[in-house]
Amino acid sequence: MIAPSELALRTRQAIGMVLLALAVLLFAALRAGWHAVFLAGWWRLW
Repeated sequence: MIAPSELALRTRQAIGMVLLALAVLLFAALRAGWHAVFLAGWWRLW
């Protein structure tokens, strides 16, 4: 059984990793430029 303090630690670690991944993706998108991320006509692919 997992102790409550260990469960809280794992939850904070998971949230931190997700936030870090989102920050890296946002930085990469801003560095590449929105025109490279969202090409013209991308909404017509759906």
